[in-house]
Amino acid sequence: MPILFLYRHYLEIALKDALDRSKVFDLSQSEEKFGHNLAKLWGEAEGVLRQFVCADWLVPVESAVEAFNAIDRRADAFRYATNPEGDPQMPKSAHVVYHELITQMDDVHAAIDLAIDEIRIQETELDQTIDDAVARDRT
Repeated sequence: MPILFLYRHYLEIALKDALDRSKVFDLSQSEEKFGHNLAKLWGEAEGVLRQFVCADWLVPVESAVEAFNAIDRRADAFRYATNPEGDPQMPKSAHVVYHELITQMDDVHAAIDLAIDEIRIQETELDQTIDDAVARDRT
């Protein structure tokens, strides 16, 4: 199910991007700090994102993290048809309601994008405050 792999990957990369933009950690360190562990990544990202958006906005993000993490802890269940032992990654009885998945991931995208926009706005305001202070000091 390639679409599930892509959505899971998007969620991981978007959370790492938000953490990087907030200057909480350097993106180059994400592999050693989080790997592909969504639960660990969410544990760090949730507190940071709550500084920029209200908790209600993050409910779909947390729900998606929990769902993907329950099925795919190693980020390979949707990438390969079989696991390293040769067994199917997904049970034959598994199914996905695509319109619900798309709606939920649209909500995830909106929440993370809003947080990143707020991070950018606050960073711009802080930069302007610093520039103003430096200009005052020079006069």
